[in-house]
Parts: sequence; C-alpha cells; structure tokens
Amino acid sequence: MRFLLILAPLALLAATAVDPALGDAQGYGVYRAHPDAIQWHAVLLHSAWALYVPGLLALLAPIRARGAVLARLAWVAAVAGLTTFSALMAADLWILALEQNLPDDAVRRADEAFQALPWAQRGWQVPGLAGWALALVLTPIAAARARVIDWWTAGAALLGTALYFLFAISPLPLSLTGPAVMLAAYATAALRMRSPAEGPDAFGRFVDRAGRACLVAAPLLFAAGLATVPGFSPGLDGSLAHPAQAQASALLLHLSWLACIPVVLHLTRGPRLWPRIAGAVTALALVNFSGLMVGDYTTIAAATALDRATAERVDATVGGYSLFALGWVLPGMALTLLGLIVTAIAATVTRRARWWTPVLTAAGVAAFLVLGVGPLSLLSPALLLAALAPLARSDRPAQPITAAPPEPAIPAEQH
Repeated sequence: MRFLLILAPLALLAATAVDPALGDAQGYGVYRAHPDAIQWHAVLLHSAWALYVPGLLALLAPIRARGAVLARLAWVAAVAGLTTFSALMAADLWILALEQNLPDDAVRRADEAFQALPWAQRGWQVPGLAGWALALVLTPIAAARARVIDWWTAGAALLGTALYFLFAISPLPLSLTGPAVMLAAYATAALRMRSPAEGPDAFGRFVDRAGRACLVAAPLLFAAGLATVPGFSPGLDGSLAHPAQAQASALLLHLSWLACIPVVLHLTRGPRLWPRIAGAVTALALVNFSGLMVGDYTTIAAATALDRATAERVDATVGGYSLFALGWVLPGMALTLLGLIVTAIAATVTRRARWWTPVLTAAGVAAFLVLGVGPLSLLSPALLLAALAPLARSDRPAQPITAAPPEPAIPAEQH
C-alpha cells in the first residue's frame, strides 16, 4: 500500500489545480459558473484523502515499540477521522446542485441548515477535521520516531501539510506549494521506508486488538444503523418526522463501514501478496462507501430549509453527475460488497478462518442487497456477525517479534 503515499498527494495536487474557488473567487455562485471543474475538484479531493487512509496506515505498519504511542493515535485519526473528513467533500457536489437549481439566498439557507445539524457537527465535522489534522501531523512524526523514515523526510511532510493548511484556497500557484511539497516528501517516504530494529511489536498488538474488536463492532454497528432508520423506511417522510433519529442512523451506518476497514486489513495481513492487495482495495472502497451516508444529512437540510420537492430535485441533480456516480458511488459500493467476500475467502485460504466464513459473509452481503431497509434487513448484520465474531476469539494474534538468537561460536581447534 506504500505506493498510495504517492497517489494521494498527486490527487491532492490535481484537485487544487482544478479548483475554481481560489483567491477572491469565494462565496455562493462560483460553483454555478464552473460546474465541471467543481465536480472534478470534489471527486479528486475526496480521492486524495481516501487514498491517504491506507497510505498512512502503510507508513505506520512497520512501527513496533519505538514510536508506538504516537502510532496508535495516528492510526485512530486516520481510520476514524480522515475517513470521515473525506466524506465531507460530497457537500461540494450538493452545493453545486443547489446552485444549479436555486438562487443564492436559497442556497445559503440550505447550507446553513446543513452546518447547523447537530449530528453533522458532532459526528462528522468535528471528528473529521480533528482526525484529518492529527493523521497528517502525527503519522510522519511517529514514522520518524520509529526510524521508518528519516527526520528530513518527516519534516518535509510536515512542511507540506503546514503550507496546505495555510494556502489551500490561495490563488495559483501559491495553493500548489503544499501539495507539491507533500508529494515530494511522501514519495521519498514510500521509496525509502525502512524496517526498524527488531523488538517487541507493541504497535502490532494494538492493531491486532483493534481488528479483533471491529470483527464484532462492525456488524453490531451495522445492525444498529439499520434498526434506527425511522419507520424502517428509507424515504424522506420518516427522516423529516424524526430528523435526529435519521441522522443517528446515518452516522451508525457510516461507522459500521468505517469499522470494516480494520476488519479487512486484519483478515488479509500476512506474507501473501494477493490477500494484501484485496485488503487494500476493499479498505479504499469502504472509505468511498462510508462517505455516501453524508447524503442523508444534505437531504434533511434541503427539505428543512426549503421544501421536499426541492430537496428531491437537488438529490436527483447530484445523482446525475456522472463523475460522482462512476468515480465514487459505483466503485465504492461494488468493491466494498465484493471485497468483503474476497477478504473472507482470503482468510479461509490462509487458514485463518473456516469454510463457512466466506459462505456466511456472502449470504450477509446478498441479504443486504435483496432485503434493503426493513425489519428483515437485520438478517444481513446477523449473518455477518455469525461469520466474523468467531474469528475475534479464535484468530491467532500478532506475535511479538524478537531478535534471532546468535549462532553458537565454533571453538577454535587446539594444537
């Protein structure tokens, strides 16, 4: 997954280069004037942060004892915070759809309604922004502390991050300085990563325990998200009648897919290449898929600030963006559901699970697709729980890595 450390800042550089809302071009109406550029910017920016999630995890993976505390914090920030932050890029496409259907004063009302949703603030914006910043700051420091990369590379990564924080919406070419420095730094990190000195694998044990916990937490959060859908109906009526419950349901579903990221990485770890590739692709798909839950919040905000018909028209406009559908929605959903099955197969092939694990996983995915939302939909997380939960108890944990004992010295011949 280390090559993602090159693709992520490259996507960030491209997203910044095509952004029409730089410098003095701020405020409502800019998106309306540049619809194609905004679509490319939103999808590329989301892709950049999504690629950073498995990329940063790959940079943290060699850490053992030295730097383990910082690595744990960075790991949580990347999995929980950066994934959530990447989802917020969908709001740009929603703003574009609003501007293409409504005057600026109506766009402002809807946007302010979205910003004011309590679950959007506490469940998405605050942890997303915090996790985004912490992941980008702590990961290179932890890697340098563990001697996975040198301090010059870590310093360059932090410099690029600081430049991006400062000049992300400045005019070109100033806005490109941060992504360009990040690209150089993370490309160097990807090409020059080192394995640290052997020793107790404290960070590996943390990742192992997190993966085991998520084997149970992911299907339980999935069940909670489905069970709290107002009236067991995905329609707008239930969301408007119970907006807080609808927001909680969307957040729980987001968290369930987010918790699947440690699951697939846990099930596919090991020396074989194809399971690790399958795990990385599925983790990236999960970042895409989990982000779609933010659409429930934008729909509620539009219907609350405007009216139901307008909210549905705006949703239809967003769904009509081909770049969004082909570059985000379809690969996110298809590769997530297929990837969950493939990773379960990988766990069986590598003898870390029995044959019924992929069978139950495939049945759970099929139940999700066939049953949709409703009381019977709880069969899907129940099947996934039956498939994954036993692995949390029986799966072999990561073993501490210790130095090999020295070979016994051969005594010199005596004459």
